[in-house]
Amino acid sequence: MTVTRAAHQSDLSHIYEVFYHTEVRGSLQPPPLGEPPAYLHHVLETGTLSVASQDGAILAYAGAITRGSVTFLTDVFVHPSHQSGHLGKTLLHTVLPADDLIHCTVSSSDPRALALYIRAGMRPQWPSFALHLEQPTQEWSLPSPLEVIEADQEDAALVEWDARISGRLRPLDHAFWVREQGAVPLWFRRGDQIVGYGYIRLLAGTLWHPQACALGPLGVNAAEDAAACTLAAVHWALQHAESLSIEVPGPHPSLSPLLEGGFRISYVDMFVSSSDTPVFDARCYIPSGGDLF
Repeated sequence: MTVTRAAHQSDLSHIYEVFYHTEVRGSLQPPPLGEPPAYLHHVLETGTLSVASQDGAILAYAGAITRGSVTFLTDVFVHPSHQSGHLGKTLLHTVLPADDLIHCTVSSSDPRALALYIRAGMRPQWPSFALHLEQPTQEWSLPSPLEVIEADQEDAALVEWDARISGRLRPLDHAFWVREQGAVPLWFRRGDQIVGYGYIRLLAGTLWHPQACALGPLGVNAAEDAAACTLAAVHWALQHAESLSIEVPGPHPSLSPLLEGGFRISYVDMFVSSSDTPVFDARCYIPSGGDLF
């Protein structure tokens, strides 16, 4: 008999095994399993994390975080040997109950996952491109006349800017990025005016790119500044790391120049939302990634 319940701290390694076996399925040279990523601890502590188990073995899990009026689905993963058995649907409705909040997520490329989210009331909005740059072969110069300024990690203005541009007030996530992912906050200034903010997360590697430095969240007041600020963030990050990852919404103006500069597409997801009016402008915002967005 399959049981659905809230996850416990002791479940995290088994939860990560479900993710791992789903992620590396079909790979001839899978990376080592490693330890559960820090964001799973963060979801457990500040959001909702549920598992489906049978005879004590975890078969599937799902997670979500609610910030203000938005609930973002961080994960739905089912072990490959137990897929197509409605476990994903059951867990999805567990962590996304019927309420008045906006539900959204970044769907994987698996058509079954996208169909599941659409049936749950979330509609496709735009593709999301996971990009990676490994050992760049060209010089990335700072766009003129933009200036990059390292911000105080406790600057309350960062949280305020992010809340306005990302559509969610989330000081807990800002603290997590700094504490667990070595995030360095930046301001982007043109002349005497701040035009954007961003985080360079130096310790936010992934299963496939464990040494990668992640860019995001990154936001600007106006779409015309989006590409320049993103390229300025890349310039800053390359002074501290050789391997970079960034997830870019399809409408964002930086997508083309990033690809022209040597970034490669690792995979393409789809942003889906229960709201016809997204909580942020995809031309002005780059998320922290598919986990906390």
